Amino acid sequence: MGNLDDELALFESEIAAIEQSVPNVETSIGYEKATGGAPTSEEPKPSKKVLPTAPMAPPLIPPSYASPFIANTLGKPLLMPPVLMTPQIRPHVPPPVISQSDATATIEGAPAIYDTPAINSIPPELCRTQALPSDIEKMHFKRQTDPLKKRIKEQQSKKKYVRSGGGQVWEDSSLAEWDENDFRIFCGDLGNEVSDELLAKAFRKYPSFQKAKVVRESRSNKSKGYGFVSFRDSDDYVRAMREMDGKYVGNRPIKLRKSTWKERNIDVIKKKQQKKRELGIII
Repeated sequence: MGNLDDELALFESEIAAIEQSVPNVETSIGYEKATGGAPTSEEPKPSKKVLPTAPMAPPLIPPSYASPFIANTLGKPLLMPPVLMTPQIRPHVPPPVISQSDATATIEGAPAIYDTPAINSIPPELCRTQALPSDIEKMHFKRQTDPLKKRIKEQQSKKKYVRSGGGQVWEDSSLAEWDENDFRIFCGDLGNEVSDELLAKAFRKYPSFQKAKVVRESRSNKSKGYGFVSFRDSDDYVRAMREMDGKYVGNRPIKLRKSTWKERNIDVIKKKQQKKRELGIII
């Protein structure tokens, strides 16, 4: 019996030494106390001897080639501590401005073409060329002193306008004042109050108007009741015939028809008589 007691005491001392070296070892008795279970027997069962485990090797981490400064900054973002400000000191932050391009566009209708004025547009008033008085005087002087025009005027003044009508033949020097290649209108039923200026005023609205004249008696200077109007362009001639026929000039409506002044020339009359003789109309 003495040997058994000694062996038991030695065994208990070894168990106490093991418990002091490994404090985290759980026994079955402690587990039962934590779970609330009752022990099956009054005496604690002898626990097995737990040997210390060998330390595990650390995991292999691949080497990083980035600089330690960048790694630290990327891993931990720098955040400034919030600054608490009183409502009186806090600045006013304007609301965010939303541009028109960011807003959603709504199509309300088909696209339209807008007429925008040119950036460097010049008004039409400034585009018109204005002649200086000195330039006008020079042009008049050039026309008067032009040798070619002088010859034409001399030839026209020397030319004789022999006319025939009503069995009479006479020379009319007033035809030298008119253009031979014009479009002339005969104006009939003119009153005594109609003058050259009044007749010209009625037809001056046409751009190619040249001249207007009322035929008068040489002795009494009274109007014979007819006159002539000359145009340079055939379009204005036709327009005047349509628009002015029957219009009042003075106190009477005028009557217009095509002028046949060339048929009164003696040369034209002789040619017509010669053709009639060739045809056997006149013997």
